[in-house]
Amino acid sequence: MKIFIKLTLVCLFALAAGSMTAQTAKQANQLFEAGKYADALPMYEKLHSGNPSNLLFTYRVARCLQEARRYTEALPLFAKTEKKYTLSYFYEGECYQALWKPDEAIAAYRMYIIESMSSDRTEYVQEQIAIAEKRSRYIHRVTDVKIIDSVYISKSDLLHAYPLSKEAGTLTQSADGSITYTNPRGDKRFFTQGTALQQQSRLLSEWDKPENLPASVNRGSKQDYPFCMGDGTTLYFASQAEDGMGGWDIYMTRYNPATNTYAAAENIGFPFNSEGNDYLYVIDEQMGVGYFATDRRCSDGQVCVYTFLAENNPSYLPMSMSSEQLAAFAQLREYHRAERPVVEIPEEEEAVPVINTKEKAKKKATESSVFFIVDDRTVYTKLKDFQNSDARTLYKQYAGWQKELTDTNEKLVEKRKAYFEASSKKRLTMVASILELEKRRSELQAQIDKAAKKIRKMEK
Repeated sequence: MKIFIKLTLVCLFALAAGSMTAQTAKQANQLFEAGKYADALPMYEKLHSGNPSNLLFTYRVARCLQEARRYTEALPLFAKTEKKYTLSYFYEGECYQALWKPDEAIAAYRMYIIESMSSDRTEYVQEQIAIAEKRSRYIHRVTDVKIIDSVYISKSDLLHAYPLSKEAGTLTQSADGSITYTNPRGDKRFFTQGTALQQQSRLLSEWDKPENLPASVNRGSKQDYPFCMGDGTTLYFASQAEDGMGGWDIYMTRYNPATNTYAAAENIGFPFNSEGNDYLYVIDEQMGVGYFATDRRCSDGQVCVYTFLAENNPSYLPMSMSSEQLAAFAQLREYHRAERPVVEIPEEEEAVPVINTKEKAKKKATESSVFFIVDDRTVYTKLKDFQNSDARTLYKQYAGWQKELTDTNEKLVEKRKAYFEASSKKRLTMVASILELEKRRSELQAQIDKAAKKIRKMEK
């Protein structure tokens, strides 16, 4: 009799539990179908905990986590339900895409296309694969840009955030928003005509006929926002090219005087470019700062203009960084900060030299002719600062190459100036000497970089 009563109670409890589970599942399903994922999540987690082999509960927990942007927690649950629910592959792709893990996103999206055979999501998935492929191409070389400041401004007032020195040239904005850049000497300018970027030179008081830049530059549906560096050869501009990340992207090209043309334009990558609109990349070498504009995470009609530290040889972020950190830096959600270089104005000169901490150390070192940056905190200003005798000897060679490089750059500036002012016939006789100087400059830069690394290694 007692055994019968116990069995009866067990059955009653089981029926009650089953009824409660069914009721909870029904409520959870109703919330889920209504898009109330946050309310459905705790119910599905409880159902999943009580019955972990039920793949529907597993899948629904994963979907609720994905909607709550808890992507890392959702991924292993989607992986468990792939064989039963093809959509698991799709949502895995969405999670990886949100986490900026492009290679994993591509693999998941492609599996979804294979397994689903045909779907009304296919076009969207193909678009996401294209985005992931572009991210994958650039995520491995994210520039370690040092941000000084940022300001949100109306796009129509864009140039108010670009306070350039005279030595950087001038920017003007037309009524339609397009930009014209004129070099410091006032004898060359770049601007947009229609959809193409053009250049124009001035001889005496007359501007010559504008000419389109070659197809290596005008390769997108539209080009604009030009800026040319002080070397007269490095040109930055924005393009709506198909291989860009989205909207306007910033590109860089170089003029080759030997062929009188421009090299194939290169996308300058993360973090300067994004899936938003990014443009007007400018370097003010005299002030030691750079600027670029972006509308990522901006409201309509606004842009954010970033001011960053201009470096001669900017480095890429180390690949030893976690994928999460790398993604944050690539999107400018995180970045290293920098102080604006200190500017000293000479009393009787109009020029405004830039003197930051390292430049002050360099100025102080004039008498001993020593200036060497060991790391971010250490600058040598005397030969006796070197601890390693071989490093001290190598520095003397390094200093000699630095002086030769400075002289070579000055000669190149003069040669290029003369080249632009010369007739077509005379230019032909000047090309060889310019190319020889450019070759020597490249050799010197390589020697200097190699020696600097070796000296730092010796000292450390």
